[in-house]
Amino acid sequence: MLADSPPPAPSPTRLARTEWALALAAGVVALALHVRLFLAAGPLWRDEVNTVVVATQPTLAGVWDRLDCESFPLLPFALVRLWSSLGLARTEAGLRSFGLVVGLSCVAALWWCRAGAPSPPLLALVLFTLNPVVLRWGDSVRGYGLGALAILLAFPAVLRAVQNPRPAAVALAVVTATAAVQSLYQNSVLVFAMVVAAAVVSLAQGRRRHAALALGIGAAAALSLLPYLPVMERARRYGLVSTGESTPGHLASVLWRALGAEIGLGAAGQLLAVAWVAAIVWAFVAVAAHPPASGRPRATAFYALLVLLIAIPAHFAFLLYLGFPTMPWYSLSLVALSAACLAAVLPGESTSFRTSALVLAGALLVSVSPRVFSYLGLRQTNMDYHGAAPWATIPPLADTSVHRPDLLGRALREEDPVGTLVARVESTLRGGHRVYWVGLPPPAIERPPDRLPPLRGPLSGALEGIYCGNWTLQVAAALKEHGRPAEPVPMAPHRDPQPYERARVWVTTGPPPQVW
Repeated sequence: MLADSPPPAPSPTRLARTEWALALAAGVVALALHVRLFLAAGPLWRDEVNTVVVATQPTLAGVWDRLDCESFPLLPFALVRLWSSLGLARTEAGLRSFGLVVGLSCVAALWWCRAGAPSPPLLALVLFTLNPVVLRWGDSVRGYGLGALAILLAFPAVLRAVQNPRPAAVALAVVTATAAVQSLYQNSVLVFAMVVAAAVVSLAQGRRRHAALALGIGAAAALSLLPYLPVMERARRYGLVSTGESTPGHLASVLWRALGAEIGLGAAGQLLAVAWVAAIVWAFVAVAAHPPASGRPRATAFYALLVLLIAIPAHFAFLLYLGFPTMPWYSLSLVALSAACLAAVLPGESTSFRTSALVLAGALLVSVSPRVFSYLGLRQTNMDYHGAAPWATIPPLADTSVHRPDLLGRALREEDPVGTLVARVESTLRGGHRVYWVGLPPPAIERPPDRLPPLRGPLSGALEGIYCGNWTLQVAAALKEHGRPAEPVPMAPHRDPQPYERARVWVTTGPPPQVW
């Protein structure tokens, strides 16, 4: 009696051809997704508008003076300013093309992270290019995509400079590491992870001078941030106004969304996030089960895994220290770095590992890409409002051209920052006119809340929420007291916006004036 023989393994040539064919398909899908977003994104949303206004100040000194009202160092604004000076930012499509170039450059840069491996970075490519956070926010007119691109370029450049310290290689490592921290402040912890990992690998090889070189590359990048100390000091005076309590559980849930389980993606997003976690675990298992024999592949594998081991907890610790109420796109650079590490390690030389990676990548392309394609058809905002009615914020701010947390901080210390706004609302309604409320529904309230005293102590995100809530209730009470019940305003037909920018409009009408 003959036992069944196991199915034959695919030949190396056939496996390699299939890998490259699927990598080409993934590249085509990536191009289609980026173009889909470019065509469907529509108007700039509020943070993108902030970027453009800061970048196009009359002078560079004006740009620098506005940095304390933004979340990025100078490089993103300098590049948007250059794009504008070339006449490419005169329309929203022109500005969107800036994001498209950045996004496609990230896909190209991921190939550079494969460390000369004969097979394509298939699984990393699919995980990265299908990620909805990478697509939507990496292609936005903000600094997140540039930060991810710089990280993807710095990751291999640092190791190559340390392993073979030629002047050109060292210069490239310094430039890319500096560009990374000049794009996003939080990239500093990721560059730290790279240079420490490169130093550890060099020490394990008995190359102390090379280890010192790695730390020197990091020091050069860190020194480039010294001019921002006055900017950070100015922002620190009122920066707590925009912060809130951040817990490890909150950060973990946001990172899960950053891996693909974004709002609106459903089961496809959950599947993508699970695949990310599985791939990272798989990278460690693959190196443990089949460690590279020696030389450059071994150094690259251990460098990549060390970067992951340092970067993930360092990123978490940094965000916990800041206390920001984080969003998934804050972790976009970490996602890019994780993809770079996977590209350097997986699938390895084992035929079984390569076959498994091929199957997983193909399954993700088939099951996730249709849902992501649909999601990218959502507009960035529905706040492209044009109307004759004068408008105001709660509380009223003297400058609404850019984010001004300093003005909100001053409002917290004023006696009655919404008094004039409440009076305008009351006067408008008493005259039988209308007041429109944009955003979330007007809160239900029975009587006006007690007015809070001016804040005398230190600013904090928690107190900001309490005061803003009180001011909102004061305006809502004026609407209820002097107008009819709020009614929703039908919006002109348009495609749905992405989940973070779905404002609605209500109108309150005052009673008609009495005629005696």
